[in-house]
Amino acid sequence: MQRFVLQNWVAITIGRRIFAWRKLDELELAHELTHVKQWQQYGLSFIVRYFMASRAAAAGGGDRYRDNVYEKEATEAAEKVRKHEDR
Repeated sequence: MQRFVLQNWVAITIGRRIFAWRKLDELELAHELTHVKQWQQYGLSFIVRYFMASRAAAAGGGDRYRDNVYEKEATEAAEKVRKHEDR
């Protein structure tokens, strides 16, 4: 289990709800809102899809979290916000 849960995580999204241990900044919120959209798109099957994506990332020699396609999409959303802020 430790492989899957990061020590420095600040939030988790379940359905339309974001549970955070502290106030999220704009980048973190953009990341978590992407997960809300993913939940809306896939419903409960998102749970299985997410874990399968983590498994596929690891099987390909990548990191279960950072190379998970759903995390990559969320990270890209946060990066768009960062680039917009830098203007």
